[in-house]
Amino acid sequence: MSEKKKSKVKYLVVAAIIVIIVALILIVPRYYKYQNERRAEEVHKALEDLRLYVDNYVKIHESGSGFDQEKALVELGFKSKLLKNWEFAIAWKPVLIYNTQMMDKLRDIEMNEYVYVAPYKIIMAVATSTNPVGEGRKLWFDGDENAFHGFGADERIEPDWQRIFPSP
Repeated sequence: MSEKKKSKVKYLVVAAIIVIIVALILIVPRYYKYQNERRAEEVHKALEDLRLYVDNYVKIHESGSGFDQEKALVELGFKSKLLKNWEFAIAWKPVLIYNTQMMDKLRDIEMNEYVYVAPYKIIMAVATSTNPVGEGRKLWFDGDENAFHGFGADERIEPDWQRIFPSP
C-alpha cells in the first residue's frame, strides 16, 4: 500500500471516530431524557389508576376502611417491573377531617355541582434502589390540591410533610 493511501485511510478512520463521538454526544442526552419521560409517564399512569381505584373503593364502601393496597395493586395488574422499581403508599385523612372538609364544601356549593373531597391526603410512588431514575425520586397525587407533583409532573422534590403529617 502506498504512503498516500495509508494517510488517506488514517484520515478517514479519524474522521469517522470524530463523527461517532459527536453523534454520541448529541444522541445520549436526548435518549436519556426520552427514557426518563417514558418512565415518568408509566408511573404517572400507574398512580392515576391507583387513585381512581381508591376513589371507586371509597364510593362503594363509603369509607377507606378495609382498603387493601396489595390487593389493589394486584387487581390493577401492575407489571412486576413497575412494582420492583416503585413503592406505593397512601396517607389517609382521619375520618373527622374528611367529614369536616366534605361538610364545608357542601355548605359552599350551588345547586347541581359535583362535590369532591379526597379521602386521602396523598397517594405516592417512591423509586426503589433498583429504579434507573434514582432511588428516592417521588411522584405523588395531592388529594387536597387535586394535582400531581414531583417526578415528571413539576419541579417539586418533596411533598409538604408538615401539612400531611402535622405534629401532634
